[in-house]
Amino acid sequence: MDLHLKDKIVVISGGSSGIGAGISEVFAREGAKVCFTYHGTNPAGEERAKALKKRLDETYGSDCCYVPVECEKEDQVAALFDAAEKYFGGTVQILCNNAGITAKSGIMPDITTEQWNAFIAGHMTNYFIMSREFAKRVIAAKLPGWIVNTLSKASLSSATKGGLCVVANKAAEWGMTHAMAVDMTDYNIHVNGVMPGYVDNGHSNFNPALTAKRMERVPIHRMAEPIEIGNMVAFLASDQCQLAVGTCVDVTGGLLLGF
Repeated sequence: MDLHLKDKIVVISGGSSGIGAGISEVFAREGAKVCFTYHGTNPAGEERAKALKKRLDETYGSDCCYVPVECEKEDQVAALFDAAEKYFGGTVQILCNNAGITAKSGIMPDITTEQWNAFIAGHMTNYFIMSREFAKRVIAAKLPGWIVNTLSKASLSSATKGGLCVVANKAAEWGMTHAMAVDMTDYNIHVNGVMPGYVDNGHSNFNPALTAKRMERVPIHRMAEPIEIGNMVAFLASDQCQLAVGTCVDVTGGLLLGF
């Protein structure tokens, strides 16, 4: 199936590693012009970004670019879109909101207000500012657009202790995806989301015994690969997916069945 993504400009936040790298790879494979971000305060971020660009360009003949961004900061987000438009010579038509804080926050009595606010900034505020900047530019250019939000199984269900801040924000992003879709449909901007479950992102230290126990709960009995999440994101961001509006697709391998 031709997804008609060739030469479309896409911005992928947090696109240098983990699920984000899988999303970046799929868009590069499909011939899109890919700009991915990494968190500017991460010492290892630039090296990972360089390595990913080199691999994607050599494998797919792409010409990716990358930008260090703190996605909750308006000036940096505006500079990101300016950089992508200058590099590729056109308007960004696809936004994949993927960056976020993945660390556990601790149990509720131990969470500080500063931690709580940092998670809100790193998740909800991040997705809002990125989406608002994108929408303004697409609307001004009178072009169709696509936003795909990386959500989580935790958007709907979680029994993991110490994950309050992430779970609260991922649930909120599920609602944001619906509300954004309602606001943006009149402007020919499609907004959807994906809800991954357990993903082998290449840099997490999984406890083998705990991982095996978790895989017993997953009907496909394995973790997802980042590129598999990328495949669904690319489909949701394509001309072939016109009727999905505010859809949050379960890509957990069946983990949420029965919820």
